Amino acid sequence: MGCRVNQVETERLSQTGAAHGFLPTPPDGTPDIIIINTCSVTEESDRQVRKLIRRVLRDRTPDNPPLQLIITGCYAQGNAAQLEQMPGVTLVVGTGEKERLWDHLIQLPTTRQVRCVEAVTDRPPRDAVALVDTFADRSRAFLQVQDGCDSRCTFCTIPALRGPSRSLSEEYVQAQAAQYRASGYREIVLTGINLGAYGRDRTPPGTLAQLVAQLVPRMEGTRLRLSSLDPIDLDETLIQQFADPTTLCPYLHLSMQSGDDRILKRMGRGYGRQWVLAQLKQLRRLRPEMVLGADLIVGFPTETTQAFQKTMELVEEAEITFLHVFRYSDRPGTPASAIPGRFRVAPREAKRRSEQLRQQGAIRLAKTAQHWLGRTETVLVETLENGMARGKTAGFLPVRLSAPPESQPGQLITVQITGFDPAEQTLYG
Repeated sequence: MGCRVNQVETERLSQTGAAHGFLPTPPDGTPDIIIINTCSVTEESDRQVRKLIRRVLRDRTPDNPPLQLIITGCYAQGNAAQLEQMPGVTLVVGTGEKERLWDHLIQLPTTRQVRCVEAVTDRPPRDAVALVDTFADRSRAFLQVQDGCDSRCTFCTIPALRGPSRSLSEEYVQAQAAQYRASGYREIVLTGINLGAYGRDRTPPGTLAQLVAQLVPRMEGTRLRLSSLDPIDLDETLIQQFADPTTLCPYLHLSMQSGDDRILKRMGRGYGRQWVLAQLKQLRRLRPEMVLGADLIVGFPTETTQAFQKTMELVEEAEITFLHVFRYSDRPGTPASAIPGRFRVAPREAKRRSEQLRQQGAIRLAKTAQHWLGRTETVLVETLENGMARGKTAGFLPVRLSAPPESQPGQLITVQITGFDPAEQTLYG
């Protein structure tokens, strides 16, 4: 469940399990063990975790009994005591012990006994993390380069659940990138809990820009993409990495959260509206075809109608194409959760604002699509069905096309863009 880092960790668990004698259950098989790698970024994430656990437990029958149910990840880290008391759960493993999950499983007694392991700070050496060969059913590979976060955003519990920022070594990252390329992947996405913090904890300190510069010469024939980035980390050196069209894909997803300076300050984001706009202006000057996405929170306590309008205006002014809109979610123990109720945005109003912002995103995508009509783009094929392929351009724009007979998921193909389907919000060619 949850973020790209969780997806990487889930694949790593699946593949390292084989070394301990635990193999993924075939489609027609019955599992002995079910592992749920959880997320806890919002209240809705927590609800989905509880719903999935209940469903798994409800589906247990004499003919289909999962013998062991293991809960790991961020929800397990923050709610270990409750999970430990839940009938049917046999092992709870927090984020700090996820890499050792198989060791803990092997040590379980044969009689049912819940074991709860929830340490977040005592992690194995990050440079000893196993390499991943493939991603099941995915056309692009996610390469985790960092974990944890040192930021203290007032609405977020992830630093408490994931621990401080920790970077994997350049040698590990290069080896994992080489492994993905050897496995046939033609797009690699660098990801982390706080990607832009890469290298700061190492001795001597490094930067994400330096890591990109080291990887680019090894990426011939393979696209390199960055996943979500905190705007404060979009500094001069990283912007320069986008200048060469043969390096990074011209797409950047920023965790902006708001377009209003007062709200950004109350969120503890460390940057203001004009600073972000200035950085994006420089970025587009070097890479005019740049496409932007953004995470945006609506309904943060004290967000007025005027503050929300500032966010709407930022979407237009910065020409943001892809919007991930979240309604503010109260996270227990955070500074934002202590803001008195009289400063809260009514749920109905927060819902209205989120719908309005999503509509704005659809309008922006249609506008952006017009710039690509008639152009030739390289598309990474993601799915094939009934002679039709779907995929993404380097700028992450969705494309639907008639698939050449030899097409395969994960392949890079050249496409002439001929139109835009507003109903499907996708280009076609």
